[in-house]
Amino acid sequence: MTSTPSDSSADGRARRELDLVDLVAIAWTQRLFIILITFLIFIPLAIAAYLSLTPTYTAGSRLLVIMDDEDLTPGAAGAGGEFMFDQIMQSEADLLASEEVKRRMLIELTGSADPEQLKTLGEGFGVSRAPNASFLIATFKNPDPVVAANTVNAIVDAYLRYRVELLTGGYEGGVQARLDAAERDARAAQMALRLFMSDNDITDFETELNSALGRLADIQGRKLAAEADAAQARALAQALEDRLQNIPQTIELYVENSVTGQLLDLQVRQAGLMARYQPDAPPVIAVQREIEALERFVEEGRANSQGQRRTGVNPIWQELESSRLQQESNAAGQARLASSLNSQLRDARAEVDRLRALQSDYDRLTRAVAARSAAADQLSVQAADAMARREMPPGGADAIRIVSRATPPVQASSKRKLAVMAVGVLAGGVALLLGLIRGYVITLRDAPEPAPRSPAPQTPSPTHNSRSEPQPDPDASEPTRSRSRTRLPVLARVSETR
Repeated sequence: MTSTPSDSSADGRARRELDLVDLVAIAWTQRLFIILITFLIFIPLAIAAYLSLTPTYTAGSRLLVIMDDEDLTPGAAGAGGEFMFDQIMQSEADLLASEEVKRRMLIELTGSADPEQLKTLGEGFGVSRAPNASFLIATFKNPDPVVAANTVNAIVDAYLRYRVELLTGGYEGGVQARLDAAERDARAAQMALRLFMSDNDITDFETELNSALGRLADIQGRKLAAEADAAQARALAQALEDRLQNIPQTIELYVENSVTGQLLDLQVRQAGLMARYQPDAPPVIAVQREIEALERFVEEGRANSQGQRRTGVNPIWQELESSRLQQESNAAGQARLASSLNSQLRDARAEVDRLRALQSDYDRLTRAVAARSAAADQLSVQAADAMARREMPPGGADAIRIVSRATPPVQASSKRKLAVMAVGVLAGGVALLLGLIRGYVITLRDAPEPAPRSPAPQTPSPTHNSRSEPQPDPDASEPTRSRSRTRLPVLARVSETR
């Protein structure tokens, strides 16, 4: 009998589909093989890892970064563009870990910087930051603890010297050279300013400008005052002239007659008669009558405007005319003064305009002198500070303080245990994989061929033929199940449940 294609595909799926129980069963049957492979892989790899991974000693030095206003680190002083604390710490860490510091350290110790030595230093040296603290921790790993400690200390010393040289300019072409250049520039600026003032006949520009402005203001004020006084004097003179037109130039001074003299003579005569005669004496009475008659004549006003008349200059007109002439004289004098002041005002304005035209050049030269002098002063301070820093021991007068120098460590660190554990896991995994593959192959190899099955009787109908299914032969499949059960008991049980 022959089997149909559907029977073969069903048997193939039954062979290929394995679950966790099948894998455990295969691994259990291949346990000795797995253990053997594990030891064969683990022992040489573990020995190689143990021998290749030697213990190393890590020496460390701690540095304190101080935020000092006198430090030359950018942002440490209070200028614009201030660095944040993290930026300063990161900058210091990068500088400490830079290849230039290692190269300088090698040159100081050995006289040369070999690339292999630089590579070794780069692999073993590291810089870390303490969290929430201004500490830098420099470490170096080496199989020799003394070498590790000495290397860290040498790198830290080279870093401190290089940092001071970097920030202060160093010995060659640094602060001193810049100071000399700044002083030359300052002298050149001062010479240009002196030449400018000499060419323009200026001794003190600010004083002369202020004096010219003050003189201009004074002349302007005096000119305005003179013009005002002249106008006032002319107006007063005109008013006096208008008034004089209504006042006569000459007036009648007085009228001279003898009535008053006669009356006085009669009174004198009466007094003489009274001394010689009685009051009722005829001569006295006669003189008295003459006196009374003359008094009545005067009282009646018949003597007014009678007699010799005298005329002259009107004193009021004369006084007003004198005032008018005085005001006209004042007006003329003030006009002449205003004219003179106007000429002086033009000269003062010309001087002020000349100085103001020169002010921009003067300010530019003055700013250049001030800026270059200030730069020279600042560089002189930096040069003195740099000299003092270079003369002091590393870390003594800087914003970086050595908190603790590296000492030879007593405890080593090694990755041997971790490497051996990793080798064990690797060996076990590889052995388990090989054991499963070997067990699966053996299972497929020892599995018997399925027994042929006779086809069921077919009817002539094509529809019945296409839907007919082969009937299993229980007698033919029974020996196969019994053999499988004796070889792989677990797999046999799984096959029966399916």
